Amino acid sequence: MTANPAPNMLTVAALQAALDRCMKAHPPSGHAHEMHPDANRMADLWASMVYTGCQAVDVSTVKPAIMEAFQRWNS
Repeated sequence: MTANPAPNMLTVAALQAALDRCMKAHPPSGHAHEMHPDANRMADLWASMVYTGCQAVDVSTVKPAIMEAFQRWNS
């Protein structure tokens, strides 16, 4: 059994779930397949976490715009 992360931590799994919900509701569109602004914000952090193998980040280190996007899509 895995321990739940501290409440002040944002996990890559939670970010992925919020990003998936946003992308499902607002698929990339247009010639350039542009993402919804919230998806674009979350995707930057998600990609960085995946690339570095980071499983969680302290929410105090996350840009406010990214946290706001995450909170809109975190259910």
